[in-house]
Amino acid sequence: MALQLSKSNSSKLSTRLLTSKRPKQSMYTDHHATVNCSVCHRTMVPRIVSYYGQPLRSICPFCGTTFMKFPSGFQKFVQSFQHRALSFDVFNRLVICALGFGLMWFASLNGILPNFLVLIAILGTSILTPLALAELLYQCVEQLANKLSHESNYYWAALVLVGIIAANTRHDLTIFIVLFSFVMVIRAVIAGVAQARSAPCKWGL
Repeated sequence: MALQLSKSNSSKLSTRLLTSKRPKQSMYTDHHATVNCSVCHRTMVPRIVSYYGQPLRSICPFCGTTFMKFPSGFQKFVQSFQHRALSFDVFNRLVICALGFGLMWFASLNGILPNFLVLIAILGTSILTPLALAELLYQCVEQLANKLSHESNYYWAALVLVGIIAANTRHDLTIFIVLFSFVMVIRAVIAGVAQARSAPCKWGL
């Protein structure tokens, strides 16, 4: 009887040893558990810095460099309006529509079309032409920054600085700079709403 108990105990012990020797399933299977720091160039696991439970950023545990920033819910909402679509398709459509309203204006003035269409043609041309110019400026700046592998925010900051200097030196240009800035804001809102409607809602509010 004692011999049987010793055999059973030894078999249980050997089973436990075999089980302990088996490799455990890692939580990082098929994923990279470590990354390389861009400053100290050491392999590390980023540490997350949080504020009242809200993750702010992750840092390198060796040199403290920020590895990644985590946007808040409001920032994600704003970023959905900042999608940079590098294409002149919208500009081409705006130009075609503006030319159409311009031809309608010309035809109405020459009696080819009814006179009540003059007001519609003037409104269409006056609205679409500044929007087309704003879209052209936006695409040129973004295309240039993308081609040179630069951050486009610096280009926009330089344009804002030029506009402020021009408004201070030439007061007669202030109204035009303000109006064009307003058109750029309208263009950004329209593009953001179109992007938000075409993309699924991913805001972490």
